[in-house]
Amino acid sequence: MTDYLAQTAVLLGSLWPKLVDGFLITVAIAAAAAPLALVFGLVLLAPRMDARAFISGPTVAFIELMRNTPLLVQIYLIYFGLPVLGLYPSEFACGVAGIALQHGAFLVETYRGAIESVGARQWDAARAIGMGRFTAFRTVIMPQALIKILGPLGNQLIVLAKDTSLVSAIGVMELTMTGKLAIERSAASAEVFVTIALFYLAMTTAIGGAMRLIEYRVAGRS
Repeated sequence: MTDYLAQTAVLLGSLWPKLVDGFLITVAIAAAAAPLALVFGLVLLAPRMDARAFISGPTVAFIELMRNTPLLVQIYLIYFGLPVLGLYPSEFACGVAGIALQHGAFLVETYRGAIESVGARQWDAARAIGMGRFTAFRTVIMPQALIKILGPLGNQLIVLAKDTSLVSAIGVMELTMTGKLAIERSAASAEVFVTIALFYLAMTTAIGGAMRLIEYRVAGRS
């Protein structure tokens, strides 16, 4: 047992710099995709909630397509499909775009659900005191919806962070791909995968902790 632990420590010590480099790329992918997904969800929100079917219909169809097909397939379609159109983005950009598009589609439904959960009487009260629709939304509806959004939003960002592992399928040297190559060279699969899992655990724990802190502060001010 002592020999095994010593050999594992030596192995992981030799792999540590590469795993850290891969982890930093994973963090970069998540950091790039998360704000894009948040903004993309907001962009889709207005047409999603539009009362006119010719506007909301195609938006709903797009959202359902993105939510109900595998993210890996979407990444492949972006990576292999864009060159057909004469566009040649990097593997990193294709991975970020795929993750942002799918998670943005999930987030728009989170936004919509939170906004619609605020009672119609809140709208009526705001309009009764002379607020315009935009002012009422910004000062009355959105603060209430924000409290309800933060919990699901944190969950979605954690899923997004874990989904960064899928970009290894198109050759991005993030944490999972780095670990796979290390396993092929060392045959120490269990040890490397446990280490990779701990890296992801650290990242998702940090995201969850940050979102809980934000949720606590927002709730305290309401």
